[in-house]
Amino acid sequence: MKKIFNILTIVAGAALLVLSCGKKELDTNQFPATSEVVLKSYGPRPVVRGGVLRFVGMNLDQVASVTIPGCEPITDIEVITSGVPSEIHVTVPKEEAEVGTVILTTKAGKTIETATPLSYIETIVLDKITPEEAYPGEVITIEGDYLQFIHEVIFPNKVYVSEKDFVSQDRYSIKVTVPEEAQTGRLGIGTVDETVEKDEDVLSALNVLEAPFVVKTAVGTVSGEYKAGETITISGTKLSLVKSLELEGATVTDFTATDSKITFTLPAEAADGDVIMVMASGVEVNAGSITTKVPTELVADPATIKNGGVLTVTGKDIDLVTGVELPNAGWVDFTNDGKITFTVPEAAQAGDVTLHLANGKSVTVAYALVEPAITGFSANPASAGSDVTINGTNLDLVKSVTFGGDVTVDVEATETAITVAVPTAAETGVLVLNLKNGTSVEGIELAIDKPAGAYIASMPGDLYSPGDMFIIDIENADHLTGVQFDGVDVTYILSGNTLYVQIPSDAKADTTITLVSDNGSVTYPMNIDPGDFIVTPIWTGEFALGSWGGLQDLAWGKYDWSTVKVGQILRIEAESALADGEWYCYQLKSGTKWDPLAGAPGQIDNPSNPYDIVLNQEMIDDLQNNNGLVIQGYMAIIKRICIVDDLRYGTTIWRGEQALGSWGGLQALAWGGYDWSTVKAGQTLYVHSYPNVEAGEWYCYQLKSGTKWDALAGAPGQIDNPESPLGFKLNQEMVDDLINNNGLVIQGYMTTITAISLK
Repeated sequence: MKKIFNILTIVAGAALLVLSCGKKELDTNQFPATSEVVLKSYGPRPVVRGGVLRFVGMNLDQVASVTIPGCEPITDIEVITSGVPSEIHVTVPKEEAEVGTVILTTKAGKTIETATPLSYIETIVLDKITPEEAYPGEVITIEGDYLQFIHEVIFPNKVYVSEKDFVSQDRYSIKVTVPEEAQTGRLGIGTVDETVEKDEDVLSALNVLEAPFVVKTAVGTVSGEYKAGETITISGTKLSLVKSLELEGATVTDFTATDSKITFTLPAEAADGDVIMVMASGVEVNAGSITTKVPTELVADPATIKNGGVLTVTGKDIDLVTGVELPNAGWVDFTNDGKITFTVPEAAQAGDVTLHLANGKSVTVAYALVEPAITGFSANPASAGSDVTINGTNLDLVKSVTFGGDVTVDVEATETAITVAVPTAAETGVLVLNLKNGTSVEGIELAIDKPAGAYIASMPGDLYSPGDMFIIDIENADHLTGVQFDGVDVTYILSGNTLYVQIPSDAKADTTITLVSDNGSVTYPMNIDPGDFIVTPIWTGEFALGSWGGLQDLAWGKYDWSTVKVGQILRIEAESALADGEWYCYQLKSGTKWDPLAGAPGQIDNPSNPYDIVLNQEMIDDLQNNNGLVIQGYMAIIKRICIVDDLRYGTTIWRGEQALGSWGGLQALAWGGYDWSTVKAGQTLYVHSYPNVEAGEWYCYQLKSGTKWDALAGAPGQIDNPESPLGFKLNQEMVDDLINNNGLVIQGYMTTITAISLK
């Protein structure tokens, strides 16, 4: 191996130089006859140290010595030609020769100095690297020539060692320590120190010689099966070079290493796979593979359990378990104190308990669930439309019952009995018990006697709106004597067995229809979407107020104001009796003294049509205590007055006027004030409120749990200047906190809460 490049110490002119011409006129004879010693030219320039330097002139055989800067006079002169012309040669010393002019000394003692300096070709040679393979931290020797001109060593992976960090350096060798970051590849020597040099012109003149070089790495071996937390030993050589260990699922940097051994604790997250040793250079060395232990000899006790019961799993290495999962119930809370203990959720299905480990591995153990069974009925056959009691065992696991005819009814059950209204569409057949965990169990046959009166054989699943025409075929139509919605008689048409009836405009989601017969009645729930608003007219007509007259048809007991609730909307539909643009007005007053209605707006000038007023507690109290509503005004014609229910925010679970004042709290929905177990994640909780401060001033509230008035888990923090209503989408964390910590408290500053609703 020999790598070479040249460096010119001084860039000189021509290789041979004519020194002077003694005559003024041109003399074409370069070597006129003379007895003196004359130097005409010398070269080559630049010359290689150790090479031959040639001098041409006259009588140069009379030269006794040649002195090159930095060297002793050279007397070993080779005469090539004597006399006129004349030529002599000398060998340039390898070591001492320096740049400068050369002096020739004649035998007579006369000296001749060259007119131009001598320069050199520095031929840098990279011969070999010893050893050619080395570990980081070991010293290697780079051998060659002119290595004193080298300013950096470049190890593979672009790891630079500056000349200031060389162990030693001379013309023929450089000793340098192999850095930890170096990798196997091509090692280079450079003529510019790139770690300190910033001049782009200098850097562009960089010359590099390269040769192959092997950086040896640590070697280690490991194998076996290990448990998380156990100590693992890797045996090998030069293991102190290892900087980290890469395992499947985990990185280990906390370990003890010597040249022959590495010991470390197996992380819980580490899984089966290779153990990779990582050097400072980033080079990875595979030390072998390991297998991680999992719990074994698993036993579920009891083997068959009822939803809601406590199940225990024991086994060897059970302490490795970090998660428990059940079919259809997902991950469940558990304790692990040498055995796994948890409550089987209502949603859990039979199958395998899956025990998860921190490293992603899992094991299973089978378990079975208790199933409900039917032992009998209070009546068999049972009459459609009547109640029947289903007797049995473990019936509290049942969510719904499917009758013959594929008619399903949700039920409330005790452990031993279910009382349910037999649907009129039900047929004789085997009852199916649908469990709360999503599975089903077949029971025994129940015979069905159909009603003697009019009934609907099959209730449609269509969604209806208020005002829609409900058309349905009925059985025993000749017995029908009436139809009711929510207990109120309505007009209907019966054509053969087909019933036509219009759904009332104020029908709600839970509205029922009742078929009244001459021998009984049957009631069915309707599937109605009432929309965002339910508008219930309480007065319709045309009443001209004239010049300060008053409409009194909703006062003095003519309307039951005790049925009105906070948050409902009083809607007034009216028009002007005057030409467009002329002023008219009206005002709400109480019946007793025609005083302005407490809590209501004052005189309403040129009101919009319709005009909506949200009823608060103060207004309702005045209406109930002071003989209802009077509307007085000027040149307004009242057309209709309605009570409007706003359904955009779902079901109202609390209404009132709770002023929070200075950090007071609404507690009506805490400490059993509301059954939060009925609420599901994904529902939205709406808070209706208004501020008790001047416009622009600060007010706030925050949702908290009942137990300690702690911030409700998973909910936003303090809400400043909240809008109304403000919705909070409930997540599972919020629902769990409400159920487990005694419900909802709303605490705040200068805010009045008027309603809480759920949708």
